[in-house]
Amino acid sequence: MIKSPKITILFLLMLASELPATAQKKINEGSVTYTVSYELPPDKQQYGDMLPKEIVCYFRGDSTAAIVDQGAATVKGVSVFKTDYHSLIIDAPASGKKIVVVLTPDEVAQEKAGVPQFTGKKSGETQLMDGYNCFKVTLTDPKSSAVYDIWLTNDIDMPPTSVSRAVSSFGGVPVKFVTFNNGVKINADIKGLKEQAVPPGFFTASKDYEPMSYTDLKAASGGN
Repeated sequence: MIKSPKITILFLLMLASELPATAQKKINEGSVTYTVSYELPPDKQQYGDMLPKEIVCYFRGDSTAAIVDQGAATVKGVSVFKTDYHSLIIDAPASGKKIVVVLTPDEVAQEKAGVPQFTGKKSGETQLMDGYNCFKVTLTDPKSSAVYDIWLTNDIDMPPTSVSRAVSSFGGVPVKFVTFNNGVKINADIKGLKEQAVPPGFFTASKDYEPMSYTDLKAASGGN
């Protein structure tokens, strides 16, 4: 049985040289590492130390996979945006479990409904950040009227990842930004970017993985 807080599930709804940010470069395949922190509600504060401080995303074209090490299990959250395919590939060596979960269209729609649909406005402010020439965009969540500042760059051109996708339509690649997972605000910052080949079959589970429904996974994880 998998024991992990519900809010980590969708991190699970990534021989290369470091990429210099001195000029715009288009990257279709590679990996990006984000440092992340969380703003947890009072009833989830006890999970703070259990949550990953980094998320690594591999990407190739329209496919992306976020890798999260939860200690007892490693979870690969796969998204193929073109076909709206989302799955979780879970390895739990201590319990000998290898599990794959493919979300149904209804489950994908339910998860998307919890992600804010931002509007954005460029502020005109620029800053060198994490080695990238960045510009600031102020986001507004129309439902809550909450306002957030994010920083994007045009030094690079790369596909959105599952971490950055919610704020990737504002004219650049997100470098320092906010995103949301299961209602939890996440602050994310690019730590490293590599142009590299993603191994064949990286976005699929091999036949030795046991299928599980998303409903059963949430129940096993203590979710609803």
